[in-house]
Amino acid sequence: MSSPKKFESKAQPLVPIGDLAQALLARWGFDSNNVAILPARHPMYRECERHGRYPISMVDDQGVVRYLQPVCPACAAEAASRGLMERAAIPSRYAECDFSNYVVDVPGQQTALDVCLDYAEHFAEHARKGASLILCGNPGTGKNHLAAAIARAVLAMGNSVLQVTAYDIIARIRETWRRGIGNGTELEVIRGFAEVGLLIIDEVGKTFGSDGERVHLFEVIDHRYRNMKPTIILSNEDVEGVEQYLGTPAFDRLCQNGGLLIFDWQSYRRGRPQ
Repeated sequence: MSSPKKFESKAQPLVPIGDLAQALLARWGFDSNNVAILPARHPMYRECERHGRYPISMVDDQGVVRYLQPVCPACAAEAASRGLMERAAIPSRYAECDFSNYVVDVPGQQTALDVCLDYAEHFAEHARKGASLILCGNPGTGKNHLAAAIARAVLAMGNSVLQVTAYDIIARIRETWRRGIGNGTELEVIRGFAEVGLLIIDEVGKTFGSDGERVHLFEVIDHRYRNMKPTIILSNEDVEGVEQYLGTPAFDRLCQNGGLLIFDWQSYRRGRPQ
């Protein structure tokens, strides 16, 4: 019986981790001499003339280098904000209106400012309730100013906002009656107005107030009501005039969980009170 053969184990020489990493990098097509791919060289930064230094790379929890978009995030946020403002269709005259530059001369103005500021600051809560806001009363008393201030704050929170006149809504719906490509259907247009995060309807009471117009506005307001979407109404009419123009069913829906502000002081356009 032959004696068992003895096997000699030949230990493989240890390869330094650094060499293995370099080999892997080479296999993946990376230039192993490029120090930019080494985690120890990150994060990397660029300089914005307006906002200073910003990162263009990072190292994640796994030690992997991640490259970021080489754009200043502050500049990108400003550009996005401008785009939102343009899509919100806030009139140019009110584009710079804010709570900080709203003039208070009489107690009613302070009340209006406080209510609108609260609505903006707690918009998420108001939106969950579908709470609307009606600003009505004398022309030139700051209704558009405060509505624009609310819009700016709501946009800054990442919500969509659209400001239109009552006539804009009626005209856009009636455009669908004409045959043509791209006009869409009445329901599509109504849904477009209904789905925006905050809809501001200005100049309520300035059109003829026919039954047909009332139906169009009701459909938009009712869609928003059923979907718990808040709406802001701006009107130079008094409370009774707003209800008569919109119709009791639409006005009733706006009142549920909503607020009503009456602007009964003199027009700011005619000069501040002495």
